[in-house]
Amino acid sequence: MSRNRLTLPIIQQLFTSQTITPNQLLTFCHQLASQTNDTFNIFSQLTPLDQLLQHAQESTQRYAQNTPKSMIDGVPISIKANIAVKGFPLTANSNILQDNSLGYDCVLCKKLKQAGAIIVGTTNMDEFGMGSLGTHSNNGFTVNPLPFLQDISYGDYIQRIQQGNVPCMDMNMNMNMHMHMNMNMNMDEQDQHPILLSPGGSSSGSAASVSMGSSIISIGTDTGGSIRLPAAWCGVVGLKPTYGAISRDGVVSYASSLDTVGILGPSAACVGYTLDILRNVKSPSEMAGHGEDDNDNDWYHDQVKDSTACFIDPVSSGVHTHKYEKEEEEEEEEEKECKDGHRHDTLKGMNIGIPAAFSVDGCSSQVRDAWERSVDRLIQCGANVSVVSQECISPQVVKLSLPAYYVISCAEASSNLARYDGLRYGTSFVASQQRQHQHQQQQYQQREAQFAYTRSMGFGREVQRRILAGTAVLSSDRFHTHYEGATNIRAVMTKQFQNAFEHGGGSGGGGIGEEGSIDVMLIPTALSGPPMIGGKDAKPLDSTEAFQNDVMTVPISLAGLPSISVPVDSFSMVGMQIFGPRKSEGQILRVAQALHGV
Repeated sequence: MSRNRLTLPIIQQLFTSQTITPNQLLTFCHQLASQTNDTFNIFSQLTPLDQLLQHAQESTQRYAQNTPKSMIDGVPISIKANIAVKGFPLTANSNILQDNSLGYDCVLCKKLKQAGAIIVGTTNMDEFGMGSLGTHSNNGFTVNPLPFLQDISYGDYIQRIQQGNVPCMDMNMNMNMHMHMNMNMNMDEQDQHPILLSPGGSSSGSAASVSMGSSIISIGTDTGGSIRLPAAWCGVVGLKPTYGAISRDGVVSYASSLDTVGILGPSAACVGYTLDILRNVKSPSEMAGHGEDDNDNDWYHDQVKDSTACFIDPVSSGVHTHKYEKEEEEEEEEEKECKDGHRHDTLKGMNIGIPAAFSVDGCSSQVRDAWERSVDRLIQCGANVSVVSQECISPQVVKLSLPAYYVISCAEASSNLARYDGLRYGTSFVASQQRQHQHQQQQYQQREAQFAYTRSMGFGREVQRRILAGTAVLSSDRFHTHYEGATNIRAVMTKQFQNAFEHGGGSGGGGIGEEGSIDVMLIPTALSGPPMIGGKDAKPLDSTEAFQNDVMTVPISLAGLPSISVPVDSFSMVGMQIFGPRKSEGQILRVAQALHGV
């Protein structure tokens, strides 16, 4: 359950009825972004509004002619700062890339623009994607906007817009008035210090922009939980698809075997519609036009169905394609709902596993309670729920997956970031004469001294820490004990997940379902809520403690599985994570929509 947000089906209804236009929605989102950025630091770069209005006007004309390109035509979208977008510097929020300007659109940005989306800007992030709190950026930390939005409901605004009673600019003024009122309510009474919470990382700005409403959809990257953790703490939906489902062209590499492009949005349907536009799937006609040498991840085409085919649209879409239309019999069936608004048969016949291995000691009581309530909700929707035993998925392997992840990711980061030396790639920092003399006294060659100074100045502390850790585990005396050991744990974790999905492993001894298989599993996204990063009572953040929250997301990343995080309740900073076998995005989106209620 979530507060009433502007979702893609609602926007489609408003656009097609010409209640509002893409110009008005763009103006509202852009002004909201620009007027709140000093407070929340969500965007790294914003495109000037006048440069975007022409694209919005073209979209308005298409809707007037009833020929929109897609569900995201005319919709404001933001992009994480480590993804190449024409017109924006590709910095990954690192000083070493501060002068980097590529001037081209990556594959996913081309697909977004071809679908009519309007890219409003790039979002703040942890440098190179290394961080879980949104605090490791050369642009400063991002603030979680969700606590400041608790007295704001989009529902009244949406209803008034649908009735034609409020212009978009008036809506913007009202939103800003509520924002400033609620900012005052979240101040410490004695010292007037704002209580600032982490939005999660590394896709901190992406999650915060969707939570705020300054973009409807945001594109981020997930290495070990960098989409799902911010989604949980910012109260939005975050999807990490199967590894390789969306092209990584134009993405600044952190850990290449783990980096996955994903989507954040206000509902499961929103991220599902966007996934169908971005994923590496081709129609038969497109496949026939490409030879065997085409390298656009054709492997993902096999056995992948339309992610949105099973959605229950809350509003009839204005895009006239068969996948959004409903037969009368289906509409009658969808009227059968539980008392709490969930359909009795939404998940009928679906087997959902609860892995006991993820019930770890550090899980807070608030999260455990939300986990239990989520299970009850799925049962009410007709799902068959069973516990996956510890014999099937080992708690020890789950615990070892966290250090294994950091060994592998740091090793790959050390290799990927070796290119940034100021000569081949990256900004060159010129050392002073005194600094050069000090290096030369330490028997450095002049070029080596320049490399060392550039990397010391260009990389932040967290990035330097991970580069050093990765270099250490790749050394000859640690490679076999550390790196190979981590890859072995990864293989075991992947195999255990595969066996659980294929053969079950329920606590009853016989698995679940006729064939004993499990469709998806449900676990919390994080062990606890977001920590304070500002205010009188804020404590120094320990990076080791920050790593612990990744234990729920890292095992899934190591196995390359699709996973989605959905908020449990309105304004909740607790998220539930649904994950399944590779290429099962349609299944997890179906469960996510039933759980989220949007």
